[in-house]
Amino acid sequence: MKKKDIILICGVLLVALASLYVSRMVTPKSEVATVTVFVNGAEYAKVVADDYQTITVDQGDGKVNVIVVDQSGISMKSSTCKNQICVHHGVIDPNNADELLLDHWIVCLPNGVSVEVTGAEGKK
Repeated sequence: MKKKDIILICGVLLVALASLYVSRMVTPKSEVATVTVFVNGAEYAKVVADDYQTITVDQGDGKVNVIVVDQSGISMKSSTCKNQICVHHGVIDPNNADELLLDHWIVCLPNGVSVEVTGAEGKK
């Protein structure tokens, strides 16, 4: 890699991080914590974190993800993907999700499923 390539990559990363930071500062916060499930980039479900439930995403082609929203937080209970990184991610506490820079997402790349937890304003 040439020096110009490295500088270009670093510049793109800096712009991406700056955009992320600005979008997090400008985005209005809600009064309740929400859980949004995306499948292949499209919104699949959006629920309030206080509404305890199990969301099963069955894409019909053998790709199945099970997301649990309960008193301990939000987690990916199971997935049919091989690597299971999403399952081992652990629990996200909706009361401090906005304090986490990038750890308020659970992502299953092989299945194209992602879960975003947005914390509530005033809840710490």
